[in-house]
Amino acid sequence: MRDRGERLKEPRLKFRKGLQKKFLEKVKEKSGLNWSKLAEKLNLSEHTLAFDLRNEKSTMPESILIKLIKEYPIEKLEIIKKYWIEEVLEKNWGQKLVGNNNLKKIKYPEKSEDLAELLGVILGDGHLERKTLTITGNENEIEHYKYLSKKFNLLFGLNTKITKIRKQNSIQLKVYSTNLIQFLLENNFVLGNKIKNKESLPRWIFEKTEYINGALRGLLDTDGGIYLKQKKYKRAIIEFQTTSPYIRKDIFEMLRKIDLNPSKSATNVRIQDQSEVKIFLSRIGCTNPKNIIRTKHYLEKGIIPKKERLKKEIKSFKVAQPFKASLV
Repeated sequence: MRDRGERLKEPRLKFRKGLQKKFLEKVKEKSGLNWSKLAEKLNLSEHTLAFDLRNEKSTMPESILIKLIKEYPIEKLEIIKKYWIEEVLEKNWGQKLVGNNNLKKIKYPEKSEDLAELLGVILGDGHLERKTLTITGNENEIEHYKYLSKKFNLLFGLNTKITKIRKQNSIQLKVYSTNLIQFLLENNFVLGNKIKNKESLPRWIFEKTEYINGALRGLLDTDGGIYLKQKKYKRAIIEFQTTSPYIRKDIFEMLRKIDLNPSKSATNVRIQDQSEVKIFLSRIGCTNPKNIIRTKHYLEKGIIPKKERLKKEIKSFKVAQPFKASLV
């Protein structure tokens, strides 16, 4: 069985028009479950099942059909395949969106720390539309965005467009690819409002420490940072700030899985114990120059530089990414 959000590398089934929706609604009725519970049994996100599959925005993986027929036999499998299915699409075909006849080919990466880091960044600062991924940050983060651009090219074979929006003192990285959006939807991401649509990380990231490390690094460099806990003392905290309870839950769970003891509130997750702060900075590290510079100042001088000093140092930034602190 695949993990929730893992990319499907199997044949996909194109139902005759209207029959995929009819099939899923019959299954839901027979199961007695709501869309959320049914999606959980299938290791899918609720959005993927109730919106993409039910509304025939994407084709159905063969394994999903087989599992549903086995558990909720509304019709014999051979009858469904013979009379309900119009076409069986080859492996790696990808989800097929309505109106997309010209899909740009991309590479499909295997699970890795690099991919987990990129997904952490997207979860933190990304926004998905039907054909476009947009990541938005502060204009001083240009070096981080150049780093991300290289990652997109390495992992997906895609080029990006980086634009400064001077009136807003911000920067945007855009990736135009329907297939990339499909890959992200398969990995538990959602279109539109991430909080309203309960966006969270795919469950495969929780399988290995290296994946967790990557995702936490990506989230630190978007939704997090290193800050002084008290001005009079050389103490720092690592804080992830997000109003999404689903993202907070993911961050808290990942930190606990790697034996750290975070605290959480309605808006943030924190690591406050100084030994654990240093463990995080050495094992997971960071990629965004603002966090790298803060880390170096904290470890070397016990301080966190103020905004103006940070902006000045970012301009002459020359450190390999990602940066992991040495505690020797």
